[in-house]
Amino acid sequence: MITPLFLTLTLCFSLSDGIIDSVADGPLPNKETQGKETQGVESTAKNLSPETRYWAGSNMEKAKTEALQRKVPILLLIVRDDDPVSSSWSRQHLNDSAFLNALEKHGVPALACVPGPSGKIHSSLKEQSDSCPLDGCGNCKAHQGSTPLLENLTIPKLLPRIFSIDPATGEARAIPEDLPFRGAKALDSYLTARAETTPPSRRQYRFLLKHLERAREHSGYEDFEKGCQELVAAKRYLSFFGQEMTDLWNQAYAPYRGRGIQMIRKAKSALKTDRLMGARLLTRVAKMMADLPEGERARHLLNALQPREEKSDSEVNPVQDQNIPN
Repeated sequence: MITPLFLTLTLCFSLSDGIIDSVADGPLPNKETQGKETQGVESTAKNLSPETRYWAGSNMEKAKTEALQRKVPILLLIVRDDDPVSSSWSRQHLNDSAFLNALEKHGVPALACVPGPSGKIHSSLKEQSDSCPLDGCGNCKAHQGSTPLLENLTIPKLLPRIFSIDPATGEARAIPEDLPFRGAKALDSYLTARAETTPPSRRQYRFLLKHLERAREHSGYEDFEKGCQELVAAKRYLSFFGQEMTDLWNQAYAPYRGRGIQMIRKAKSALKTDRLMGARLLTRVAKMMADLPEGERARHLLNALQPREEKSDSEVNPVQDQNIPN
């Protein structure tokens, strides 16, 4: 006679063996691969700080990076040095948060300064703490180096002017010359009318990069669960972006995936000899890596360990209601 205890033990070991055979873990990422991948996440995250308003000068390459990842154009403002019109316009608009928000909504704000009547761009003897006469820049050093980036543009006589630049092709299109003078509302209306879709905002982009940066910092053993939470937070923004940002997320996730695979393998090995220990290990993975791929795998494995409920006779052969005619 087969006892209930024998049936229970048979079920446990057959389930654990089935799990091991049916689930493919995949290769573990090595340390060299992880190092190369996380370098890309780190450099991208550091490109855009919360204080960044307009990319300027030699930082225009960072504007291109942001534009490519957000799938938006670079909105390049061009002003002339030592020019009364540009100076007056800069004081009125470059410190206007609504004007900046209109630019950020539709693209990546960038600022370039072209030489004035003297043929030169002003500079300061101080490198860090000067008070730049050009609004929109923290110091004079910030806008140096923008001239080479304007070589392919035909600079109009009347400045300021705004150009919309495709970050992938470099194709530039000047928006109407009167638009910069009409203020934030007119600028937003013009750009909205020409937008095919609603692009991800700069704020969403910043949050996504910040979460990825924190995940990279927390990838060690002690802060592993915190890093998992940062990855989950970053994952919420991926639907707004293209494949490039998904690739960045996968790079940040690589060391977590590797550890998750190792923990699941350890749990499945424990199931062969100690079902309770194996279940505890899977529960820990499911909790620490909740809403991440390896956490979901651990949860499915735990569900597979649950004993099957036997159907009662009434469920197998339900009694027909005598009042219902055949």
